[in-house]
Amino acid sequence: MLTLAAVQAELLTKTTGSQAIAADRAEVLNSGLAANLEMPHPVFIDRGEGPYVYDADENRYIDTSVGFGLHMLGHVHPVVTRAIQARVPKGWMFGIHSTSQLQLANLVQAGSPCAERVVFCNTGSEATMYAFRAARGYSGKDKIALFDGFYHGAHDYGMWMADPTSPRMEPSAVPMGHGIPGVLKELTLLLPYRDSRAFELIRQNKDELALVFVEGVQSSNPQSEAGEFLRELESVCRSAGVLFGVDEVITGFRLAYGGAQERFSLQPDLATYGKVIGGGLPVGAITGRAEVMAVFTGLAAERGVFSGGTFSGNPLTMEAGAAVLNHLRDHPEIYVELERRTQRLADVINAHCEDLQLPVHMKHVGSMFHLFFQRETIASSRDIHARGLAAQKAFYLHCLNAGVLVPGTQRAFLSAVHDDQVVDELINVFTASLDAVSAEGLFDATR
Repeated sequence: MLTLAAVQAELLTKTTGSQAIAADRAEVLNSGLAANLEMPHPVFIDRGEGPYVYDADENRYIDTSVGFGLHMLGHVHPVVTRAIQARVPKGWMFGIHSTSQLQLANLVQAGSPCAERVVFCNTGSEATMYAFRAARGYSGKDKIALFDGFYHGAHDYGMWMADPTSPRMEPSAVPMGHGIPGVLKELTLLLPYRDSRAFELIRQNKDELALVFVEGVQSSNPQSEAGEFLRELESVCRSAGVLFGVDEVITGFRLAYGGAQERFSLQPDLATYGKVIGGGLPVGAITGRAEVMAVFTGLAAERGVFSGGTFSGNPLTMEAGAAVLNHLRDHPEIYVELERRTQRLADVINAHCEDLQLPVHMKHVGSMFHLFFQRETIASSRDIHARGLAAQKAFYLHCLNAGVLVPGTQRAFLSAVHDDQVVDELINVFTASLDAVSAEGLFDATR
C-alpha cells in the first residue's frame, strides 16, 4: 500500500509532459479554471473518449468531472460528433439568427416544465445574470434572494457567500474574493438553506424582492431530501408575490429529462440552463413564463431589458445541443441506469466507510455525487467543516495516481458511458484509496 509521499513521487514521474506545459505557460496564461488537485502543477488533458480522459503524457483516467457535469453521453459521443461535422461545412458563426436555433429551443421548451419561452446565451453565468435582470425588469424591484452555500456563476451579483461569523438562521453576505463592489450587498438577501426561517425572511422582504433564486440541487451539497423544502419555497414565493427561480445549469437534463423541476415537482417563474443543453459547447439559456420572458423582446417592450452576445445561439452549439437532447429524449433508460449505478456506488462506498468507521460519507442526487470527509449530518454548507482536509487531499491524489480523475471542486458525476464495469473500477479505486489514507493515520484529525 503506497504512502502519500510515494504517490506524489509517482505522479511527478508520470506527468512530466504536464509539468513542461505548466512551466511554458507560467509567464503567459493565468488559470481561469478550478485547480485540478493539490499537486505542484496541474494535469493537462489532451483528449477524451467515452468515460475516460488522457493527459499530456497519455495517462488514462476515469473522468468523474465530465466537463463539470455537461457530458451526459461521455466524451466524443458519435451523435454529437456527427451533428458538429454536419454543421461545419455550412459555417458555424454568423452573429445573427440562424436556422439551427429553433430545434434546440423547442427541445428545451418541451423538457423544461416552466419554459413557455427560451432565450439563449453563452454560459450558465450569463444565464443567471440575465435571469436576475429579467426579474428586476419585470417586477420593478432590485433585491435578489439567494441561499447560503449557493453557486450561480461568476458575475458580480452571484459572487457572495455567508459570513461564517453571522447567525446561521440569518446569514450575512460577504463578497467571494476581491473586485466585487460592496454596494451590491444591499441588493442581495442571503437566506438559510433548507430552513423555515428563510420563509419568514422572504415574507418580511417581499416588497423589495424581485426574485428568490435557488439551485435545483446545490452542487456543493447534493441533498436528495431537498424536494419538500423547494416545494414549500415555491408556495411561499407565490403567496408573497415574489418571483421564484430555479438554477438548472447543472441539474437541467441531468437529474431527469425535466431536471430538478421534474424530479421535485416544481413550476418556477424562471429557470436557467447551461452545460448539458450545449452538447459540450458553450451555452446558456433562460426560460420561464411568457409574461416574465416578454422583457426580452426588446428595449421598446414594457419593462424591456437588454440582452445579447455575439456567440449567443451560434449554430454549432445549437446543433450539438439538439443532438444530445434528442438522444436523451429517445433513450429514457439512460436516466434509469444512471440512477442505479450512482446509487450502487454510494451504497458500497458508504457501507465500506461504515464498516471501517471512517469519517467519510458520499451524498448523491441522481448522477451527481460528492464525498464529504466527516461523519456529521450535513443539512447546509454551515455543517461542512475543514477538519478532514488533509485526508481529503491525500485521498484524491491516491485516486489520481490510480487512474481516477475527480475535479478540484470534488463535485463529481457519472455519464451514460460510465457502465457497470467502470463503476466497479471506481469502487475499487475509491475503497483502496480510503484504506491507504486510513493506514497512514491521516483520518485521525477528523475523528
